[in-house]
Amino acid sequence: MKKLSFIMLVWCLVMTGTSCSDEFLDRTPPGNLTDETFYKSPDAGFKSLITCYRGFYDFWGYEAARAELGNMTTDDSDKGGSDAGDRPFVTDLGFGRAIASNETLTGYWTARYNAIGNCNVALEKLPEADLIDASGAPLDETLKNRYLDEIRFLRAMFYFELAEVFGGVPLVTKTLTVDDRTKLNRASSKEIFAFIESELLAVSSDPAMLSATSIQPGEIGRATKEAALALLARSYLFFAKDDTALYAKARDAAKKVIDSKAFALHPQFQEIFLEHGYKTKEAVFSIIMGDDPAIPINGSTTPVYCSPRGATGGWGFDMPTQDLVKEFEPGDPRLLFTVIQPGDVFPKVNGTKEVLDFSTYPNTGYHNRKVYLPEIRRGQGWGNDAWTYHPIRYADVLLMYAEALIESGGSKAEAADYINQVRKRASGSMRKDVEAVSRVTSISAKALPDVKATDDLRKAVRHERRVELAMEYHRLFDLIRWNTLVPTMKSYALKPGSNGKGGNFTAGKNEIFPVPQIEIDRSGGSITQNPNY
Repeated sequence: MKKLSFIMLVWCLVMTGTSCSDEFLDRTPPGNLTDETFYKSPDAGFKSLITCYRGFYDFWGYEAARAELGNMTTDDSDKGGSDAGDRPFVTDLGFGRAIASNETLTGYWTARYNAIGNCNVALEKLPEADLIDASGAPLDETLKNRYLDEIRFLRAMFYFELAEVFGGVPLVTKTLTVDDRTKLNRASSKEIFAFIESELLAVSSDPAMLSATSIQPGEIGRATKEAALALLARSYLFFAKDDTALYAKARDAAKKVIDSKAFALHPQFQEIFLEHGYKTKEAVFSIIMGDDPAIPINGSTTPVYCSPRGATGGWGFDMPTQDLVKEFEPGDPRLLFTVIQPGDVFPKVNGTKEVLDFSTYPNTGYHNRKVYLPEIRRGQGWGNDAWTYHPIRYADVLLMYAEALIESGGSKAEAADYINQVRKRASGSMRKDVEAVSRVTSISAKALPDVKATDDLRKAVRHERRVELAMEYHRLFDLIRWNTLVPTMKSYALKPGSNGKGGNFTAGKNEIFPVPQIEIDRSGGSITQNPNY
């Protein structure tokens, strides 16, 4: 003890030249940032914003869970994996037997609220902080307001993603204390919708918010007012299952995106999912995951998670069903760029060939082409991959507009025209996989016929959403908002190859999923469970 005291005394004398003062002992250790010092540091506002965007980069809690819910829970895709015992709780989702301890649901809830928490902290701290930019100059007030708008967009999106799965959830808009955990109550689904609508309306009308009409190359991937309007249209469509008056609002929000002329259907369907797909005019809001050897967590694990097992080195999850494949019409090249199958051949870096072989594990005969990467595009360690997820594409906006027109009693001719715009792009796309050596599936040159105003347009737009957006994590949420999830899955359970998947779905229960029991327990019961769970 005496030796340690002597060393401390010498250190203080060296540092001060005279004495060991109280002020010296009270200093913040070098390299440690407090709230006070962080928000005074260069670019703290931008760093806070980036922390909020990181809500999309949680692999198990978000990337995998989004595929497990959006695809694997439905008639579009089966779980896959090494065998039935590989993540069996994912199978439970699609068989209608999810319980409150389901790992996918628990991880998804946690990931979304972690992301919301980061947004709440930023929205509390940034408005009052004297922020400086990277050069040390005071941060421009308009730029500061833009950061706040982007964060509000992200928080609204995170809440929307929760509501799609669980219905009403706790509406938390401030940083919580430990004591708050037993005071949490679930807001109703209607209250969550009202919050989302209010936030997106405010963001999309704020002059400070970035517009996609003037976005710069270095800003690609950032939220824009047009992305906010597109998400607003999607929200209106989703909550219209409980209030049909929202179809007209969805129509108007989607039309504003179209009228901005900031976007266009990319001429070649496959290129949207290639290396620079986020640079196309199709990308309304995209999550860009780029492999960087210096920052390996930047890449995505989704491609390896959903690629074939065996020599390819993938984990074998998210296998498209024969039912989905049959939905594609003859001559539709989107099928080629949606599924891969045994016998497909892709080049390897060393000049040899990678022949896909699914024979070592149970499978449907298909994997997701939209996430499969040939070896030359795989990142460090095959799992940190440059890959883009498109939560909102322009084709989606066009189909949302067409659907909203149909459901609000709008022009049938106009609705058919917007559906046909998407179909014509498909017909005009190449019928050759530009990355493959050879593909088993061949697509005829037959053009897709136009949808006519006299056709069943509701059926037409729902078909078009299924094939255009196949394996992009929309299917579950489309079925929920159409109020067709339970009948669709019960019908699918009777089809060959389904193995009874969907047979346990029950009306009044399986339209939403159970709230994680651990969250109910942590709240002391103030958070309640969904009916019949």
